[in-house]
Amino acid sequence: MLVGIKSILLVLVLSFFACKKDQKPIMDFSGGDDDQGQPETEVPSLADSKRPILICEQSQGRVIIVDSASQGLMWEWKAVNALPASEAKWFSEIDEAKPVYDKKYVLLTASSGGAALIRIADKKIMFYANVKGSPHSAEVLPDGNIVVICSTSSTGEGDAIKIFQVDSLHSKVDKEKIRYTLNFGHNAVWDQKRDCLWATDKDYLYAFTYNHHGADPQLTPTADLTPVPDDQPHDLFPVYGRDALRLTTANGIYELNPETKVFTKVGFSMPNIKSVSSGPSGFGTLLLKPTESYWSDILINSNGVQAYQGVGFKMYKARWFVDNPFSYPANDEFKQTK
Repeated sequence: MLVGIKSILLVLVLSFFACKKDQKPIMDFSGGDDDQGQPETEVPSLADSKRPILICEQSQGRVIIVDSASQGLMWEWKAVNALPASEAKWFSEIDEAKPVYDKKYVLLTASSGGAALIRIADKKIMFYANVKGSPHSAEVLPDGNIVVICSTSSTGEGDAIKIFQVDSLHSKVDKEKIRYTLNFGHNAVWDQKRDCLWATDKDYLYAFTYNHHGADPQLTPTADLTPVPDDQPHDLFPVYGRDALRLTTANGIYELNPETKVFTKVGFSMPNIKSVSSGPSGFGTLLLKPTESYWSDILINSNGVQAYQGVGFKMYKARWFVDNPFSYPANDEFKQTK
């Protein structure tokens, strides 16, 4: 009889741990208007996902879009599946991805040298280049040209802003149209209201005016430079639904009023954040705080609580896959300047 009871207890214990093993962690975006709850079990299509996340994932050299509720993978692009090995290696360390052109395209860079514009529907490469010089961010200019920001590099190709001309019939671009010096460049944001490009170097925030000349692009920094509030300015990205930008640095997170050019430290400020992303009501704020070197397999919210986990992932940046009215007009369409 005792043996029978022990057997029953053993079965119950094993069943409990089996259930725990299969259970996915709670998606927690608590804080402010954020909500939380058990994840859904089915992975929706990208069109049906209520809270998709765009992620730079370096363990497999890819950009992915996941559903935050189910944690399921909905879309993936790998250079090894799209390019010859000699060119795919330019994209082994993808460090920036942002939705552009009404969320129908993804613009990405890789510190291993590459930059690309990918059409989501069929994964067609509309533009790509071996930019070199440790690319860390890019932006689509209003006429379709693409500006790429390069960080410090030992090759002499870094510390630069480079503008490339886009022609989908010849998607590979061998050389930039023009380049400018920008030490420790890590970010670029187009501001459609003020018709300027925001970017930081090691010490200052710049507002560049653009001549909107596709064949002969020119950027000109405005005269009044704004000192950055802290060391090592990194991610710069719009605050969803507001006329504001957030900047991450070595020691904190700051919000910029682009009218006054005043930085204010945010209440959820944390050091060494690689990316900060806000969304519509209920989305909360996504943060990538490294847990290993410069990457992590988890995303956290503004309370520091785990919000998403990709087991085995090496995530460098993550953004809500939402529209960006700060930078682009509604129903923005792909443009090419050739």
